[in-house]
Amino acid sequence: MNDTSQRALLDAALDAAAAAPGSLLVFDIDDTLLSTGDRHRRILAEYAARLQSRAPRAAKLLSAVHARDLRYQIVETARAAGVDDEDILRELREFWFARFFRNEYLLEDAPTPGAPEFCAEALRRGATIVYATGRDERMRAGTERSLALRGFPAPDGRSVRLKLKPRFDTPDAEFKAAVTEELAAWGEVAATFENEPLHANLFREAFPRARHFLLETRHSGRPATLHAEVLRVADFRR
Repeated sequence: MNDTSQRALLDAALDAAAAAPGSLLVFDIDDTLLSTGDRHRRILAEYAARLQSRAPRAAKLLSAVHARDLRYQIVETARAAGVDDEDILRELREFWFARFFRNEYLLEDAPTPGAPEFCAEALRRGATIVYATGRDERMRAGTERSLALRGFPAPDGRSVRLKLKPRFDTPDAEFKAAVTEELAAWGEVAATFENEPLHANLFREAFPRARHFLLETRHSGRPATLHAEVLRVADFRR
């Protein structure tokens, strides 16, 4: 997609929100508004440091992982980097899992280009911002701090809402389906933004009159044929 067409699509979403004050713009967070790449790389660096004395080759390979080399699953990232020791891969997975969802690590996330400015402009035009994320309630403090740190509109429970999963073990798709019912009660949905094709399709089915966007970043790889009316964008730059 060229810059002109992306700008036109994003401007149309803002115009739709402005035409119906209070209408909802719904955003996923991880790999939609914020990139998780630096969070992954911090964990890799910490694990590599721990590994240095007993497996220097694997430590070196993990330390050299660049943002462009990251896969959705940390073990797949390590395999692609050349780490093939199954014990190390299993330990890395456990090390990653114990840290990735902790509040202090959320502060590593960097904004998707243009995302803070786009959200601020939507709010200025009268939209209600809804951050609807698969993060759970234990991550609220870190999420709010991360959003503030990166310049996003702060949740206030009115014009800016933050909706997290009540339980960590609730599947994201199940949570997003439940969120659609709440959104319908809060107002008219003007646009949604997701990085997961499955979730983008879910919102398209729930709100066929809205505009729906897929951020072409990283996603889980869960099989889903993207609905033909879901729009693809690289980021939020206009």
